[in-house]
Amino acid sequence: MKKAILAGVISCLFIGSATAKYLESEVAIGMASLMMCSTFYSESNMLVEGSVVGQAATDHRDAGIDKMMMTAETSAELDSFIQQFDSSNKEQKIKLCAEAMTFAEQSNFGK
Repeated sequence: MKKAILAGVISCLFIGSATAKYLESEVAIGMASLMMCSTFYSESNMLVEGSVVGQAATDHRDAGIDKMMMTAETSAELDSFIQQFDSSNKEQKIKLCAEAMTFAEQSNFGK
């Protein structure tokens, strides 16, 4: 009996670790935008906005977003977003960061 229980517990551990959660593209891009906008706002002396997106990024990290796996498709979409952000002018970055603020307000990740 003890061996059967032990075997069941061990199999649950392996099944649990083998089924890691995948990060959705929207959440990956939202998290990246929070981190990039935190830096952008800091460099632009927009301290209130920087604080909001920085706290949202910390909340997502604390909820375990950094332990999730990413598909190749999500990775490609994230790379494309980062290139778009990097090549944007200040006005475009402000618009992208407004979208990051919306993501921070509406995200239910980890809740």
